[in-house]
Amino acid sequence: MRRNMGHHQKHSADDVSKTHQSLELDSRPYNAEMAAEIAPPTAAGRQDRSRRLRNDAVQETRSAGVATGWSALVLAVMSWFIWPVLLGVSAAVVGYIAFRQGARVLGIWSITLGLIAMLSYLVLIPVYYAIT
Repeated sequence: MRRNMGHHQKHSADDVSKTHQSLELDSRPYNAEMAAEIAPPTAAGRQDRSRRLRNDAVQETRSAGVATGWSALVLAVMSWFIWPVLLGVSAAVVGYIAFRQGARVLGIWSITLGLIAMLSYLVLIPVYYAIT
C-alpha cells in the first residue's frame, strides 16, 4: 500500500511539472503579441502600410475611371442621335477624365466618337444648307 502511495506522489509531481511547463509555453505567444502591440512601428511596417494604401487608392481610381468611361461612351453614342454638339463635347470631356483615371480604351473611344459626332454636325449642317 505504501508503494502505491509513493507512485501516486511521483505522478502528481510530474503533473505539476508538466502543467508549469505548459503554462510557460502558453504565456510566450501572449507576451509576443503584447510586445508587438506596444512596440513602435518599424520603417518597413510603415512602408508596407503606405504601399497598401497607395495600391488601394490606385485600384479605387481605376474602378471609378471605368465607371466614368462607360458613362462617357453612353454620352458619345447618344451624341450620334440627339444634340451632337452638346453631347459630343460632353462625351469628349468625360472621356478625357476617364482616360486620366486609367480607363484608357473607354476614354479614347468616347473622345473619338464624341468629336466625330460634333464635327460631322458642324460640317454637314452648313453643307446641307449650302446645297439646298
